[in-house]
Amino acid sequence: MLLSLFCFLSTSNLVGQDINLGVKGGLNYSSIVGDLTEGIKFRFSGHAGVFVESEFSDKFSLQSELLYSSQGFQFSSDLQALENNGATFDENDFRTNVQLNYLTVPILGKFALNDRLEVEFGPQFGFLLNQVSKIKNLDQRDETIPDNRTTTPGNFQLDYGVVAGLALDINDVLAIEPRFYIGLRNRLNGLDGTLLNYNVAIQVSANYLLF
Repeated sequence: MLLSLFCFLSTSNLVGQDINLGVKGGLNYSSIVGDLTEGIKFRFSGHAGVFVESEFSDKFSLQSELLYSSQGFQFSSDLQALENNGATFDENDFRTNVQLNYLTVPILGKFALNDRLEVEFGPQFGFLLNQVSKIKNLDQRDETIPDNRTTTPGNFQLDYGVVAGLALDINDVLAIEPRFYIGLRNRLNGLDGTLLNYNVAIQVSANYLLF
């Protein structure tokens, strides 16, 4: 279904247009914002995929992408204090890293400011592949508690939001794209309708045109 959607977006309105096909990859700096996020921190990860850019004029083009994108968040805690209702006997620090692996489809309009710089804006749809949670013991003195890792299927749970960013052409085949994504789908819909929680990500990509 996703490949069909990408092919449709890539081939629609192509008659008489200049078409560019390329590959891209880069870094994510992601987290979640909203309710129940106290102590939540951003985490680094990455993304990679392909894109098709359709040029309608010198000032406007449409870029459709199909990406694997690793997002998520991390936080630290003292599990021993939590288990003893806050009473701390000897600190045991743990870092929990939650990795949310998505298949994302951004559909971006690109507006040229000059020959090398463009503003891009549009929707993004994400389908959760899986969630990987890693709990790491930061207290190396206590070796009785091993590192822990669990994987949960994502069942293609939908996430959607808005992307805004820039595209800077380095040369005819290479471009750098910094962008910001904020989710519009409440991640806590199943818990309480009054709680709001959304994905956010800062991305920096290198785009390479194949033809």
